[in-house]
Amino acid sequence: MSRRLFTSRDGGDLKIIAHREALRVLLSLEDIHFMRQTHSDVVLEVVEGGEDFECDALVTTSKGVGLAALAADCMPITFESPGVVGVAHVGRVGLIKEIAPKTVSKMRELGATEIKATIGPSICARCYEVSFEMYREIIAEIPSTATSDQSHCLDLQSGVTWQLNNLGVSVTNLGICTLEEAGYFSYRGGDLLERQAGIISL
Repeated sequence: MSRRLFTSRDGGDLKIIAHREALRVLLSLEDIHFMRQTHSDVVLEVVEGGEDFECDALVTTSKGVGLAALAADCMPITFESPGVVGVAHVGRVGLIKEIAPKTVSKMRELGATEIKATIGPSICARCYEVSFEMYREIIAEIPSTATSDQSHCLDLQSGVTWQLNNLGVSVTNLGICTLEEAGYFSYRGGDLLERQAGIISL
């Protein structure tokens, strides 16, 4: 049985170590693996203990091992299936690079069947305004991200939901906007160092 947590208890400087250890103790996990996230399309499997991984998605079949994605407007997405779990950091670039579908593919290689995904706190379609040129470019590739030419805001949550639904993955969107709702970190809102953590484990 998998366990999932979305928390805003991560911050800058030395507090990071204390917050991560507090999360590990809270969840009674042997370890929590974080990523050095670069908006890539790299998915890695965690088999045993080690240092942080340079990627934007992690999967594991090991019990007692937490997988974490940090975000402050991008989407921290957890994936659960009997015997396999995963986590991904998905922003505009990650959406185009299909990091979420690639996470599903890797999980299925490991035996995952009925996969459920949860989109954690992230910036909503009302708040994610980009240039008109970028807007037209993105919606041409992923039409479900469209809002209107007038606002030229991107709906990343709808975009990743469309990608995952096409793969037979059921998606739950918590519907929490990091910019609009107090208690969550938002890069666009001025939180340059602080991050939420989406964590999942078997």
